[in-house]
Amino acid sequence: MEITELRKKYYALNKSFRKKLIFHLGSDAGFFSEYNNMILAILYCLVNKIQFVLYSEDANFGYKKGWSDYFLPFCGETNSNFHRKYNFRDFDFLRQRLSRKDKLKIRVYKMLNGVDFLTQDLWLQIRDRNHENEIYNIPELGIINRSLRDACKNLIIMTWKYEAKTDSTIKNKINSLNLPTEYIGFHIRRGDKHVEQNLIGISEYLNKAEAISNTRNAFILTDDYKVITETKKLYPAWNIFTLCKESETGYEHAQFKKKDKSIIKDAHLNLFASIDILSRSKYFVGTFGSNPGMFLGMRMNAQNSISIDITWQIW
Repeated sequence: MEITELRKKYYALNKSFRKKLIFHLGSDAGFFSEYNNMILAILYCLVNKIQFVLYSEDANFGYKKGWSDYFLPFCGETNSNFHRKYNFRDFDFLRQRLSRKDKLKIRVYKMLNGVDFLTQDLWLQIRDRNHENEIYNIPELGIINRSLRDACKNLIIMTWKYEAKTDSTIKNKINSLNLPTEYIGFHIRRGDKHVEQNLIGISEYLNKAEAISNTRNAFILTDDYKVITETKKLYPAWNIFTLCKESETGYEHAQFKKKDKSIIKDAHLNLFASIDILSRSKYFVGTFGSNPGMFLGMRMNAQNSISIDITWQIW
């Protein structure tokens, strides 16, 4: 199905549902944690006939308007400041800090605005790992007898559409690399990733790639330029391409959120360009235990996206 047609069909189907969720995007985590969960939320709403409405005006990845700073709209949106304080994905944290007065405000807001759910109301249901075993049928969107992973792929195709300036900038970034026709894509995360799980050595990524392909061209998405330096030293036969800057020493989310909006904008444009490059690689070798890896596991064909830590899952 052509992308424009898919978006139109989704918009009409979504608007037909009477119940309504307002989903707060960009409230807490890094971009792909936020985006992946948005995709899961869209799918959950489709299955349960709930209208999906976006709030992203204060998104931590944005610099003016949130989602539409980079992407074309695909659904109804709200810009009510109410959601800055009362609409979050961390249900336990929100429940602990809300007073009786706050809870009353939420009930009144929902009643006056015809809203049934905020993000925290459905968060656990959206992320229920039992969905991994379900088969999805949403024929209006070309989803017929599809797994969770494949159904999400259709929703990524629909939503991952840049606005004009972003599209031009990202194309220029990609073209500047003069990439070869065939290459292996890698995502090697450093920075604060060690807080979530043990870091994986560079050799595990490259050795895996050498075992499945004779290609010796690599594009590496990383947040630490030392990864590039070390890879070149350990694997001199490989041609290495990256958009990582020599000044980058590891992504720390808490510190990154405090940076100037212009820095945040440029970092996300580099990230999106890198992700697009990875999605076109002959093989992607990364970790499904990271959110960019989980995303590419949905966006790419399963046989071309390879994880060296866990199987694809809701993470």
